[in-house]
Amino acid sequence: DALPISKPNSSAFFTHMERIQVAESEGTILNKTTLLMILITILSSIGSSLAISNLITASVIERSQELGLLKALGAYNWQIALLVLVEVMMTGLAGGIAGYFLGIGFAQIIGQTVFGSYIEIARMVILIVAIILFFVTLFGSIPAIRYLMALKPTEVLHGK
Repeated sequence: DALPISKPNSSAFFTHMERIQVAESEGTILNKTTLLMILITILSSIGSSLAISNLITASVIERSQELGLLKALGAYNWQIALLVLVEVMMTGLAGGIAGYFLGIGFAQIIGQTVFGSYIEIARMVILIVAIILFFVTLFGSIPAIRYLMALKPTEVLHGK
């Protein structure tokens, strides 16, 4: 089943079984690379969520007098939480759009430099990244929203 070799000292062509073994090895390497990329994505999302949580909590603490005044004037917790969430989501959307176009630009530069061709952009990636962005931002907002719910207008407005 082996292909003939043209010269005695030249490199031999692979037999059918060797080709199958190479294909299986490549498949195993691709599977491991895919799992590694998924792990990196998960860890990056957790890190992003923690960073978002830190930033939003700092913003809520900084604006606690304004938010306490809204509560004192009769705003419900859910209204103030919605205000903060909309602000955070709009910022996340702007960052996501900027990141998308920067990512496409860098992917094209790397594709040209390394492979000598442009990289085709998969449209499904936009939807997946948008969903991940939404949930990372939402989960990162939870500690700040919990702090916001516990905010007492009398304590905040009297400087305690």
